[in-house]
Amino acid sequence: MKSKFLLALFIGLALFSCKKDPVVEPTDDNELITTVELQFTDSKNVTKTFAFQDLDANSITPPDKFESIVLDANENYEMEVKVYDESRKPRVDVTKKIEEDAEAHLFVFKVTPASLFSLKAKDKDKNNLPVGLKNTGKTQGKGVGKLHVILKHQPPANGKRVKNGDEEIGSTDIDLDFKLEIK
Repeated sequence: MKSKFLLALFIGLALFSCKKDPVVEPTDDNELITTVELQFTDSKNVTKTFAFQDLDANSITPPDKFESIVLDANENYEMEVKVYDESRKPRVDVTKKIEEDAEAHLFVFKVTPASLFSLKAKDKDKNNLPVGLKNTGKTQGKGVGKLHVILKHQPPANGKRVKNGDEEIGSTDIDLDFKLEIK
């Protein structure tokens, strides 16, 4: 009798002490991006394109291309970001996927020193939050620095929107430091 009671007590404790883990919906995967192009169009409608390319997508090996950005001082620019996956043939235009899934993506641009170039996203997602594929900016005086380009992947979690304009949220698809020279 004692053993039956202990067995029942043990089973009861086991059943009531187990907590169910919350159900987490799977999120969409990060994009594979091998090429990033930054297209700067000045007030005279002249476009300059600067690219990063890492065809093997291996951060251990050096990239195939990593161009320095050279812009004119005291100039207004429209800047567009184009991203591709060139590991497949034909290459995949990831820019279109980001546009279609804008509520889960955020480009962040950090200029060092900040006085070189101001840059602001023009495009917004359906929640009126910045995306950053299309931007506007103005160079200041001459100098040398960096343009840090980050693409955050911020898909919904458990059916709730995650993206709120904060760059700390989500995982990182792109994290590049372009050399920047304002002449």
